[in-house]
Amino acid sequence: MTTRTLEAGPSKRFFVEMLPRDISLEHALLDLIDNSLDGAIRQRIDDIRLGSPEPYKNLTCELKFSAEEFEIKDNCGGIPANRIDAALKLGRDDPNLDSDKPTIGMYGIGMKRSIFKISADSTVVSKSSTATTSINYDKEWMDPNNPKWTLELHEDDPDPDESCHGVTIAANELWPNIARTFSSSSFFDDLVKRISRYYAYVIEKGFSIVVNGKTVPALPVEFRFDAEKVSPFYFEAQSGDVAVRVIVGLFRKLTKEDEREEAISSNDGLETGGLRAGITVVCNDRVITYADTTSVTGWGMGNVPRYHPQFRSIAGIIIFESDDARTLPVSTTKGALDLDDSAYVVGLNAAMEGIKTFTDYTNRAKGREETTDVVIDSAPKLSIAQVTESLSSTARAVRNSQGAAKKTMATLPVIERKNPIARISFARDKAEVERVSELIGMSSSEKPGIVGEQVWAEFARKLGAID
Repeated sequence: MTTRTLEAGPSKRFFVEMLPRDISLEHALLDLIDNSLDGAIRQRIDDIRLGSPEPYKNLTCELKFSAEEFEIKDNCGGIPANRIDAALKLGRDDPNLDSDKPTIGMYGIGMKRSIFKISADSTVVSKSSTATTSINYDKEWMDPNNPKWTLELHEDDPDPDESCHGVTIAANELWPNIARTFSSSSFFDDLVKRISRYYAYVIEKGFSIVVNGKTVPALPVEFRFDAEKVSPFYFEAQSGDVAVRVIVGLFRKLTKEDEREEAISSNDGLETGGLRAGITVVCNDRVITYADTTSVTGWGMGNVPRYHPQFRSIAGIIIFESDDARTLPVSTTKGALDLDDSAYVVGLNAAMEGIKTFTDYTNRAKGREETTDVVIDSAPKLSIAQVTESLSSTARAVRNSQGAAKKTMATLPVIERKNPIARISFARDKAEVERVSELIGMSSSEKPGIVGEQVWAEFARKLGAID
């Protein structure tokens, strides 16, 4: 019998070639923005704790990319000298690092994985109040066949100008496929839309994100709110170390029959504008899932109906907050949720209750939307913070929760019922509908529901059934 030693450490190929394949280019860029945001949180933690409405004011993350270059830089404080080794290593040795701050980074691989995804040779420069440090992940180090892990850190005295304290990451040689994607205008448009949604809450709190010179606007979830006529369902609870908050309500008027038909025929069950129906999930101010209409957020589960274009007016949000990012129900890529996590189950059950409240309401209002639309349209749109401020104070303890959970039930517009409503619904050949539409003086592209109503009205008048 012989005994020998085995070098059981990770392979270079896994980290520089295989691991980056787990994320899309968009997610890689979002991971880099997350790192800037984590720096902003460390920089402004006192303002965050004090509940400042704009704790990130004057902090910026700027991205520049094209077929020839990539750079991301921020002014979020940089990496302190006593943290630089942990920040640049692949993987986090100390699991308690930042466990007292509501950051989103957990495992210490996001920034490096993103760098390897984008470039064959990259430079990272950090300027903080304690050190100026630079490091180069060059082509030799990035070679999957190179077993060496050692990196050279170049350190200088701290820059006295605090306004330039931050991190800059520059690609010295883009991968060819990444360069092609960066040259696409559609990629730029899609990225700006995603940033508008995924960082809406920190943008509203003063954080600025600039992409190729364009300052990205926020597209947050908002709710129609009139305390006496229409307001959302609200829920809050504490699950272990995680604070859970759920809001479900109406963000636009109800969907009428012709809109439903149009949505079904176009395979579009969602809102076509900047805001969409569905449930958004947020962890520590970072959107993980946007406008979801699947069982992930409760649609089609238990007694909750599956999503249908009829429910295009319903939006909601599930918010998880914790000083220890490891307790959040989110994966390492921040693109998937841990559906079995106990905090997530709490939020999911509350979201299902909220969804059921509003799907039942839209069912009751079918055919009578005109009696509710005026009320909904006249109600102002409130932000998450405004809704929370208004409803948290009136929330009542949930039975059997020992005070750990509270909720406020929704206020719904009154549905006027002057006469009983009977619904007529049938399908005809599209060409026939277009021909009838032309014969009654309407466009052949008119919505089928409107054509049907017009034919009914004209024939009913001929019969003397209506005036």
